[in-house]
Amino acid sequence: MPLARLIQGHLDQRTRVELPSDRSTPCGVLLPLLATETGYELLYTLRTDSLPSHGGQVSFPGGKQAPRDRGPEDTALREASEELGIDADDVRVIGRLDDVYTLGVEYLITPVVGVLDQRATLSPNPDEVADVFTVGVEELGDPAHRGSVKKSWGGTQYDMPVITAGRHNIWGATYSITLNFLDCVRSARGD
Repeated sequence: MPLARLIQGHLDQRTRVELPSDRSTPCGVLLPLLATETGYELLYTLRTDSLPSHGGQVSFPGGKQAPRDRGPEDTALREASEELGIDADDVRVIGRLDDVYTLGVEYLITPVVGVLDQRATLSPNPDEVADVFTVGVEELGDPAHRGSVKKSWGGTQYDMPVITAGRHNIWGATYSITLNFLDCVRSARGD
């Protein structure tokens, strides 16, 4: 059975962690899953340095929920269209991962997993996206690609865990979301 179908079955059956949004801005992000000849890959973006929040960081396409959005799926698909030119019709949503807060609980992110049609084309918005890259699911899960980097926030230095697979280090909320996705993959496979 294809991995995407296994993941969808697991996401449908599990109890998802839903965090309260009392003090946070609700956001949705899309984890675009691509089927390739060698397996599945996740698509990431590197945000431009000029963005007012999270500039220069690796992320999934996404952003703040708009009043017209009916939920995290709408937000994730709208933002993926704005950032990467992905047509919503080219994405098959297969479920939601656990909610995640950003550092400082400013944003509450609901990650939405979607399988990207192989015919989909990308047209990155240069005002928001500095780079687009994919990383294989197997490579993401390899412990050899774990490390840490020093980051400053609020005048304090932190050792942040990172995934070193791909062209850019994956850390912060994107790191947490990626680990949750990898946990779901392992559970779906029965590992």
